[in-house]
Amino acid sequence: MKGPLLLHLLFLGVLLYDALAWDVRMPKVIRGLRGSCLVIPCSYYYSSNPPKNPHRVVWYQWVSLGYPLVYDPLHPKYVIEKFRGKTDLFGSSSWDCSLLIKNLEQVHHGQLLYAWIDPENVSWRTYKFYDVTSAILVDASPQQPSIKIYGGVRTGDTITVVCSTLHTCPYSKPNITLNNIEGSDETDNEHIEDGLWKITLTRTCFTIAENATIECSVTYYGGITVTAMKRINAQSPSNEEADVPIPVKTDWLYILVPSLVCILACILAGVIHKIRHRRTPGDMQGSEQKVEASLVREKVTLRIGGP
Repeated sequence: MKGPLLLHLLFLGVLLYDALAWDVRMPKVIRGLRGSCLVIPCSYYYSSNPPKNPHRVVWYQWVSLGYPLVYDPLHPKYVIEKFRGKTDLFGSSSWDCSLLIKNLEQVHHGQLLYAWIDPENVSWRTYKFYDVTSAILVDASPQQPSIKIYGGVRTGDTITVVCSTLHTCPYSKPNITLNNIEGSDETDNEHIEDGLWKITLTRTCFTIAENATIECSVTYYGGITVTAMKRINAQSPSNEEADVPIPVKTDWLYILVPSLVCILACILAGVIHKIRHRRTPGDMQGSEQKVEASLVREKVTLRIGGP
């Protein structure tokens, strides 16, 4: 009993090893722009059962029965009509099986495609290529590019404008242009993941106008163009100075006010002094009579109280 069981396990191990010996990778879903191009990234690897012709790559449409051709350089006439004359391989690596579709159309929407490496020599028993598919989703119109602005608060300041967009066609990347602003450019085309790319145009310059509308235009393969706009509001340094209130010089008040207070105090003291010492002729006579009466009283007192 142990012998047959051991042989069975060994056979399963061989099948598992053969199944894991091959691997094909591509995104399960990829989006493309109608009228533009699309690249479905594809790569493969094998550790055993090598193909006789590793550069022989054929693409098929997944259906329940049959193997409709999407790309086959040896049999181009047998490629189904919706893909005929529109497909090619993209990439130069020996492990690359990426497919290029030119002039993507609405009829391609929802299509499931898969690659087969050297189909004349690598059978489905070695690897089930049709189990690894990529679904195409076709967008009718492109998304607007993203515009970001850094700096440029005042005229004369350095300003950096960054315009970017996503695409899925490295075969012919979109062309980005910035209008209404001049400066030095830097372009970067970065692979994000699963066939999605991000192209970015960065322009650095000086702000020369207080109000300007920056336009970012993206033209895709096939001539499709989309434009986004963003307004910048810079402030002129002269306007900033005009907006700042000019402080009123009040230093002279610290000298004038005490002086006025001193003068007013002197005048007031003089007025009070005059009021207190002012005498009319009647008042003077009354005072003299009071003095004489006082002297008479003193004399009478002395006489009465004398020896």
